[in-house]
Amino acid sequence: MQTHAVVSSQMDPVKVITRLGVEDREFVATEEDPRYVYPLLDKFAVQLISPFSWEIIPNTRFELEDYERVTTMKNITLKSEETVSGMKGFIVVGTTYVYGEDLPCKGRILIFDIIEVVPEPGQPLTKNKFKALYRKEQKGPVTAICEVAGFLLTAIGQKIYIWDFKNCNDLIGVAFIDTQLYIHTAITVKNLILIADISKSVTLLRFQEETKTLAFVSRDPNPLEVYGTEFFVDGSQLGFLVSDNDMNLVVYRYKPEDPASIGGQKLLHTADINISSCVTSFFRCRVRSEKTGTDKPKDLRQASWFGTLEGGVGLVLPVPEKTFRRLHMVQNMLIHCIPHYAGLNPKAFRLLRWKHRPLDNPQHHILDFELLSKFVHLGAVERLEVTRKVGVSPAQILDDLMEIETATSHF
Repeated sequence: MQTHAVVSSQMDPVKVITRLGVEDREFVATEEDPRYVYPLLDKFAVQLISPFSWEIIPNTRFELEDYERVTTMKNITLKSEETVSGMKGFIVVGTTYVYGEDLPCKGRILIFDIIEVVPEPGQPLTKNKFKALYRKEQKGPVTAICEVAGFLLTAIGQKIYIWDFKNCNDLIGVAFIDTQLYIHTAITVKNLILIADISKSVTLLRFQEETKTLAFVSRDPNPLEVYGTEFFVDGSQLGFLVSDNDMNLVVYRYKPEDPASIGGQKLLHTADINISSCVTSFFRCRVRSEKTGTDKPKDLRQASWFGTLEGGVGLVLPVPEKTFRRLHMVQNMLIHCIPHYAGLNPKAFRLLRWKHRPLDNPQHHILDFELLSKFVHLGAVERLEVTRKVGVSPAQILDDLMEIETATSHF
C-alpha cells in the first residue's frame, strides 16, 4: 500500500489508579491538589506515514489504551480468502498491559488492514485508512509475533501459540508449545522457527502443517542473554546467528549426525567474534552476483546485516572454505607484521567474551574484514612479503577482498 506503519509514544500524566476488581480491572479516578505533580506514563499509538513526503497521514492514528505498551509489530502475510493467491498482508501488533506488581500481566493481539478510500478534497494522502479486524485480550503478555506457513505465531507468556486467521475476523488456535522463560524474538524460515528468550539462549522449533503439530527440534543448553537472532544462509546450509549482552556474535548449527549434538538435541557452537557493540536488529539480504545464461543467480549466499545500539552498521557474510583459509593466514600475518593502534592486539580484541565460564571452546571461524582491508593500503614490497610467507600471490588476496566488497555493495 506504499505506506509505513509506525509506533510512537508520548508521556501523559496518570490520574487514575488501577485495582483488581471482582471480575476484571477497575480504574479509580483520583482528585489531588492543583499543585500535585502526577506521575507520567507512556501513551502508545500506531500511525501511518507516507514514504514519499514523510508526512503523517491524517485520520490514521490508532490510540491504545492506558497502561498498554506495544512490545512488537510486524507486517505479516497470512492466509486469506479475499485474494486469488490465498495470502494477504496485515499489520499485526502485540501489546502488554503494564500495571502494578499486584495485578496480572496481560496483553492484546491487534490485526489491522490498510484499505483504500476516496481521499478528502485537497488531501491526497487520506486515501489510506486503518481498518481494525481483530483486537482481543489474551491470557498473558504478547511479546513476539511472526508468520509461519500462512499462520500467525505469537509468544504469549510462557507459551508459543500458532493461530489460523479465519474469515479475517477471528483467530482459531492450531498448535502450542510450552517454553521456559520470556520470549522476546521469534523468526521463521519455511516451517522452522527460531525463538530467543531473555536468559536461556535460543531454541529451534518445527511446525508441521499437515498434522498441525508444533515440535521441539534443538536448543542451546548454555545460559545466554540473547539480544537478537537471525538465520545465516549459505546456499543449502543454514545456521543461526545470535547476538548477546556481552557484545558477541555467535553462529550455531544443527548437525544431528555429529555425536557432540546428542542426536540433534543440542545446537553446535561453530563460530564466534566480539564486535564491541550490542546488536539488537538483523536482516538478511542476498549477495550481489552476476547472472548466468539462464538468468539464475550463481550465488545463493545471504549477508546478515545488523545494527548496533551505538549507531553502527555491519554484516556477516559466508565465504568459501578456500577463500577463508587464504584470508585467515593473511590475517594472522597482518597481526604480527603491521603496527596497530597503541600497540593493541586485534586478535585479542575479537576474542569471545562471556561473563560466565563457558562449557564450549571458542571457535575462531569469523574473519575480521576491518583488519584484512589494511592489506590494500600496504606497499607493493610489504604485500609481497606478507603473501610470500603465506604461499599465495598479492593479486589473489586482492581478488578475494574485491569479491567480498562487490558481493556486499548494496548501498
